[in-house]
Amino acid sequence: MKRRRISTGVVTLFLALSIPALGRAESHPSTRQGWLVGFGFGGGSAGFSSGGPSSDREGGGAGSFRLGYAFQPQLSLELNSNGWYKEINSVTYTLSTVTAAVNYYPGASGLALRAGIGFGGSTAGTHSGNTTTTTSETGLGLTVGAGYEFRLTRTFAIGPQVDYGWTSIDSSDSDYVNLCLGFTWYFVPKS
Repeated sequence: MKRRRISTGVVTLFLALSIPALGRAESHPSTRQGWLVGFGFGGGSAGFSSGGPSSDREGGGAGSFRLGYAFQPQLSLELNSNGWYKEINSVTYTLSTVTAAVNYYPGASGLALRAGIGFGGSTAGTHSGNTTTTTSETGLGLTVGAGYEFRLTRTFAIGPQVDYGWTSIDSSDSDYVNLCLGFTWYFVPKS
């Protein structure tokens, strides 16, 4: 409970400090050209199924990482990774996808749409004293997402993003929906 209060406090403080900067976002156009890197953090919901109905969904933490290249203002190719995690009774559960993704930016606004295919994984780590036992499985991973970027400077944007990840492994299928605050740096050449 204490960890949740601290995390909520940090996010709230960061958002409060960011709001004045969002008002200046309109003065910087959404230029996308060249290399980009981004990450996000937030929360999400995950469900599991093993040859039958899905389990009840579980809330947990979420994170993402992106590295890519914008070939034109409306299209980028990326290595996109996102995941969901939760600790229950000293067992940490993690779901993740690592995909080759295409980002599409319609118009000149900050809207971003993405989809990718690659690998997905499910990990359970049990903690007992100084020992951790980990069980992992990998399989097919798919992800789709959307976000909106507020350009704070010529090369830096911040904004909400939602990602859906689906993983199919031998023993089960799993999916998660994450809502994160995303940060993206565009290495735009100077004009």
